[in-house]
Amino acid sequence: MLDATIKQIEKSEKFLIIFHESPDGDAIGSSLALQAALTSLGKTADLACKDAIPAVFSFLLPSNTLIADDFIISDYDALILIDCGDSKRTGFADRVKGYAKHGWPIINIDHHNKNDLHRIAQTNYVDSEAAATAELMYLLLERMSIKIDKRIATWLLAGLYTDTGGFQHANTSQLVYRIASKLLSAGGKLRQISDNITLNRPLASLKLWGLVLSRAWRSKDGVIVSLVTMKDIAENDASADDLAGVVNILNTIPDSKATILFVELPDGKIKASLRTEHDQVDVSALAAVFGGGGHRKASGFTIDGKIAMSKDLRWSIKLT
Repeated sequence: MLDATIKQIEKSEKFLIIFHESPDGDAIGSSLALQAALTSLGKTADLACKDAIPAVFSFLLPSNTLIADDFIISDYDALILIDCGDSKRTGFADRVKGYAKHGWPIINIDHHNKNDLHRIAQTNYVDSEAAATAELMYLLLERMSIKIDKRIATWLLAGLYTDTGGFQHANTSQLVYRIASKLLSAGGKLRQISDNITLNRPLASLKLWGLVLSRAWRSKDGVIVSLVTMKDIAENDASADDLAGVVNILNTIPDSKATILFVELPDGKIKASLRTEHDQVDVSALAAVFGGGGHRKASGFTIDGKIAMSKDLRWSIKLT
């Protein structure tokens, strides 16, 4: 997988790097690191994402970073998909599939389970046992003899930090620690990462977190559930991005088997984030039932519907 990816990169000159919608630190950091690596080789690499970068991860972006939400896909020699999970998650599913039908090269770099992108892409550098795509990206850049400078080290470290919950989740392997150590030695700014992702929280975010925690309840099966409505977000002058990380806090409740956080979105949809640290629970299986995906320990899905809440705070989900 690794050698085939390098060969395809060597054969192409102009790349479009697409990372998944509602981007997180792993997708953003891995994509920025790859763009810098390709540029250092004298190649052209543009970035694209359907959604804007959440404010919590804006510190990762150099001031001159351009991330397109539209493009002419035929302008590129090769397409690289980063941390996408499946074609829908790219945010540009129809264009990606159209690119594939022409037989043009697609490289899929990911740590999610096998999905439709494995059939679409000519080259798959995928390992579902990896903690983060940043882990795979580090190994790729290392094999390509790319110099890991302070910027790349920080981007990849942010990816590892995000997808391991600050190196606390069960997916934090010995390899993750070894790579993190090398990234720190190369100048990766862990303090900057932890300050921005974990410690510095605006008041609006903390208010939303308070609502999430106050509404949490445990089902008879040991599943922790909570929710946030569009009204909650508006009344606190916040955004859905301000909820980043709170589902991991819910997941620390002792003796719980899994956690589900429902968030009402402005487009008539509800996003569900699922987490578990239980060895016998695979939340990706539940997410798949609703057309979502992810990993055994962290997954999600989106459904059409609204959250209805009564004055006595009883709530239900109305599917549309």
